[in-house]
Amino acid sequence: MQRQEESNIGYLWEWFRACPVLQQDRRLQTDYLAETPTEYSIFAVPSSIEYRENVLGEEVPADIQTVNYIFASRETYGADVVTNQANLLFFDEVIAWILRQNQRRNFPKMVGGRIRSIVPTLTGSPTEIGSSAAKYQIQIRITYRRD
Repeated sequence: MQRQEESNIGYLWEWFRACPVLQQDRRLQTDYLAETPTEYSIFAVPSSIEYRENVLGEEVPADIQTVNYIFASRETYGADVVTNQANLLFFDEVIAWILRQNQRRNFPKMVGGRIRSIVPTLTGSPTEIGSSAAKYQIQIRITYRRD
């Protein structure tokens, strides 16, 4: 297994690695997904930093923040209906696992804060389609309290 640095995406990588739906023989990448099937990746997505005004009138980061990530995989794709349906079912199962973890409050560590929730915000769908492979993805939102 690859060693991940102490970072929020590294902790999220470890958390996803524990998902029983993921095939353990597939690579789990960070911000990279090969052109050929089959592997997984977690992508950082630009997220707004929320600010509030303190008693001195200064703009300071708000206590509650959100960050977004994409979980994706490259899968075999084509005219076979069963294969394409299986690809979407896989993401339904990943979403169900994320929701169970959220309900159980089983969250990854976070540098500089404590996670309050992890929820899917977009359902699984193919986003890059080729003749024999497609990138499928979901988006997740992490809400956390800053330390």
